[in-house]
Amino acid sequence: MSDDYGFYGKGLDGYVHYTQSVDEISKGNRGGGGGKQPSGNGRGSPIVVIAIIILIIYIIYRSSGGN
Repeated sequence: MSDDYGFYGKGLDGYVHYTQSVDEISKGNRGGGGGKQPSGNGRGSPIVVIAIIILIIYIIYRSSGGN
């Protein structure tokens, strides 16, 4: 096993810095700290919600005999 961890350094210090970095990256991928959190709350964008509401109002209006 090589004692050179490139950017992280050599020997035990390099190994420790490397493993800390890998741990932080893996925590970010699970949404646990430092990583990008998923956007939205699962309800869709406001534009889509407004468009659906307008469509429902239009359908109700047309079915009630409106022009």
